[in-house]
Amino acid sequence: MRTFALLVVTAIWGWTFVLVKEGVSEIGPFWFLALRFVIATALALPLLLRRLRASHFVDWARGAVLGAMLFAGYYFQTWGLVYTTAQKSGLITGLSVVLVPPIGWLLGQRTPGKTWAGVVLAAVGLSLLVLGGKEPLGPTGFGDLLTLACAASFALYLVLLDRYTKQSDFLSLFLPQLGVVGVLSLVGAYLWEEPTFSLSPRTWEAILITGALASTLAFFVLTWVQRRSTAAYTAIVLATEPAFAAFFGWLLLGETLRGLQILGAGLIFLGIMVPQLKPAKN
Repeated sequence: MRTFALLVVTAIWGWTFVLVKEGVSEIGPFWFLALRFVIATALALPLLLRRLRASHFVDWARGAVLGAMLFAGYYFQTWGLVYTTAQKSGLITGLSVVLVPPIGWLLGQRTPGKTWAGVVLAAVGLSLLVLGGKEPLGPTGFGDLLTLACAASFALYLVLLDRYTKQSDFLSLFLPQLGVVGVLSLVGAYLWEEPTFSLSPRTWEAILITGALASTLAFFVLTWVQRRSTAAYTAIVLATEPAFAAFFGWLLLGETLRGLQILGAGLIFLGIMVPQLKPAKN
């Protein structure tokens, strides 16, 4: 059930990648994120208001830390895309799958051998999925370092989410995450962009869909699932996002996949299955 729920979330993110790509062609990425997460917070608030009255300060603080890590991931990814290619950004961001187990180990978490095997398979599959495209990757540059910071931020987010959901009520962590990303994105938008509400219907559609489905629903499910999952396994399942993005790019935009990319997608899904294998009974 947890794997299915995470796959649904990842499929939503893969689908809305097309919408985000279209949306940020009209407005700045920080303003897009600000509108998206403000809407997501507003949608979550009525559902959780009664529950949050009983929350403790430590729950709000933990939720704020998670929100800051989430925003850092989006921030470094967006900044890095100014200086690097989309392919390299996708590959380096996917390194969060590999970074989760060592970061978790440094913070005292243990990762089973089967999960490590799944991480390796997912990482190889992700590399094939990105490297198997047409565009050359080019030399390493400043944008790659920024994107590496993005991957580390997302990995740390998953490790902390895993820890906090087992120490706090998951609903108490949910709303502060969205709110902090929204506030920090607003700050970034007003500092570096020119916010405007005069947007095309298509862009508003992208903002509303990503706010409701890719933010409110998706992060609710992610926070809920993490109570019974591990950070490393969650990272493996979330590595399917490029595969879903490629699928919806093919379905909605007419983009194509090469043989190595299809193999890479298969290895990612194999990486999901390996940690769930049970020892054979004698």
